[in-house]
Amino acid sequence: MIIGIGTDLTDIARIHAALETHGDRFIARVFAPEERLYAADDERAPAHYAKRFAAKEAAAKALASGIADGVYLKDIVVTRTASGAPMLEYRGGAAHLLAARTGGKTARIHISLS
Repeated sequence: MIIGIGTDLTDIARIHAALETHGDRFIARVFAPEERLYAADDERAPAHYAKRFAAKEAAAKALASGIADGVYLKDIVVTRTASGAPMLEYRGGAAHLLAARTGGKTARIHISLS
């Protein structure tokens, strides 16, 4: 069952500017702790955050909700499998909406980061 398809592009310079302007406040509002750890102290942090931001936006579009109705960017988390493949984890409002959209069935979510 496909419940939606989402795509998004994010300009690394835009995320870099948000990091420069809003710093930790932006990071804490948008990214889960494990996402912050992945990018911490890496010179490529703006690129890491930009990829994850785009994945979150695409995932919200696939849910047909966007970031509204109790779904927050921080509820959509980009993690990695043991082999390093990216995957999404839905928490909070996003998890509740996904369960409603799938009728409680298990969902497989595929993503690609570039």
